Amino acid sequence: MGSDDKTGVEQGVATAASAGNKQTPGRSLTRGEWLALAGVLIGTLLTFASTFAFGWVYDDPPQIPQNQNLQWGKIGFLFTHQLWASVTGIQGRFYRPLLTLWFLVNKSMFGLNPHWFHVTSVLAHVAATALAFLVARELLRNAEAALFAAATFGLHPLQAESASWISSANDPLAAIFCFSSFLLYRRAKSSEGHRAGWWALAGILFLLALLTKEVSVVLPGIVLVDLWADSRRDLDSRAFGRPAVAAVATYGAAGAVWFVFRWWVMGGAATAQLALPWSTVLLSAPKIVLFNLYRVVWPTGLSPQYDFRLIASPGPELFLFLFILLVLAGLALVAARLDRRLWTAFAWLALPMLPTLNLRWMNQHDFIHDRYMYMSMLGVGLLAGSAYAWTTKRWPSMRVVRLLAWAVVVMLAFASAIQSEYWANDVILFARGVQIAPANEWAQLNYGSALSARGKFADAAPHFVQSYELAPGWRAADFAGFAFQQAGDLPRAERWFATALQLNPTLANAWFGLGQISLAQHKAEDAITYFQKALTIQPDAEGYYYALGNAFEQLSRPADAVKEYQRELQLYPSQIGARRALERLQSVSSK
Repeated sequence: MGSDDKTGVEQGVATAASAGNKQTPGRSLTRGEWLALAGVLIGTLLTFASTFAFGWVYDDPPQIPQNQNLQWGKIGFLFTHQLWASVTGIQGRFYRPLLTLWFLVNKSMFGLNPHWFHVTSVLAHVAATALAFLVARELLRNAEAALFAAATFGLHPLQAESASWISSANDPLAAIFCFSSFLLYRRAKSSEGHRAGWWALAGILFLLALLTKEVSVVLPGIVLVDLWADSRRDLDSRAFGRPAVAAVATYGAAGAVWFVFRWWVMGGAATAQLALPWSTVLLSAPKIVLFNLYRVVWPTGLSPQYDFRLIASPGPELFLFLFILLVLAGLALVAARLDRRLWTAFAWLALPMLPTLNLRWMNQHDFIHDRYMYMSMLGVGLLAGSAYAWTTKRWPSMRVVRLLAWAVVVMLAFASAIQSEYWANDVILFARGVQIAPANEWAQLNYGSALSARGKFADAAPHFVQSYELAPGWRAADFAGFAFQQAGDLPRAERWFATALQLNPTLANAWFGLGQISLAQHKAEDAITYFQKALTIQPDAEGYYYALGNAFEQLSRPADAVKEYQRELQLYPSQIGARRALERLQSVSSK
């Protein structure tokens, strides 16, 4: 095929490729480059377009449709409380008010229609992909390589979780702010005028990123690595000194504002979730990093949960992982010495992984998620783009190199489209989790919960039992008790509720479940005791006073039953059962 047969897109990227490293910083995109970028972005949009038909999944219901605080009248509450403040009993580890604001804006525009939430989530990912292209173009000085980098970032299957799950919209949103801040820092560094304004904008965007997701805290480190790499490449110490001072001042000020405000909002509530020894955290870090890199290179068998066990003491496994990591670090060092720009790519890859290595803030055995790699995928894209630029520059006449590269992009897109389908609903998602990670208690627990939500209690109960056997905890026992109760197996339900209460005596619903079981077994006195304990813990729970009234009726104490029905109706005037029972008893007493 001759040059006359090329499309405008091909001509644009070919022209950029021929420019190679001579591309002028800040040069405007050509028409062909715009068309090529539009093609990548449209491809990214189409890859995840099937998610537009999906509903709420995983953490979406408590964060959005069930969140009573998600309204403009409580905007102050949203900015002065932790992310999960609307859900009772969840520790405050995350302060992400801009994520909640994103949900509120979507709710105001579309109501509680999850399909439009999915549309805006994918659009956020597309916007992050566009900015990934601009960052790559700024660093690689090669538009065609930058397109390949952006396509790798936007279409890699590891991005499917953040693009397909509404509650993970904070990943592309934080990336948008971080990538934009990085571009503005580069503008401030190279600009002849208005540097203070560019630095100020970079700092503001960094602050917005921090208010969206905590992983953004690594951005100043990436900026300093980029400054150092530039100064080493130019052999000019002044290229590092003054900009470094400006970067430290700008990002330090924004970070200090965020830290102080977060401390004021969270206070002592921002505590670690697990009492893991620091030795276990450190010994497990190489394994986690390698597992992340493995999924980058071979993104198959992806899942919402993984079977991942920590390393508690030194042994052959640890030494093998350390050896592999040292070999990879050595190869990275050699490559970065040949091309200083790779230091920035490696910084984008490695530094966003660091916060995810603090396992003490994670749930037990829930240490790995694909979304934790979202921002690191820019580093992967930059490395892919660098390899693409080097290969096409060395063998410019070999069109097969370009064809193979874009064939890889198409394969990534198909793999991502398939992976996104697992996020269609909870049952499909957590069936996948159980399939990939059957020994993960969260996978079993979540799958059981998904089945219970659809009324399949007999199918759900064994998964709760399996979750408890993998890691005994009150939550699995409580859910197992409820599932067995709804399935009609009252003896097993009673045993599991009792087990849950041994682990956590403050479970009002477990006491209530025991009361219902006793009532069904005509043990009214035991039922009254259980219901009263439940009401002591949760005095405003719907249905509790009504159930207590039933127990009093079973003991032939209608006057006490009337009082409980009246209390129920005071709290919930639309409670039909309590109203009918009260009318029935009052009609009997009037005769």
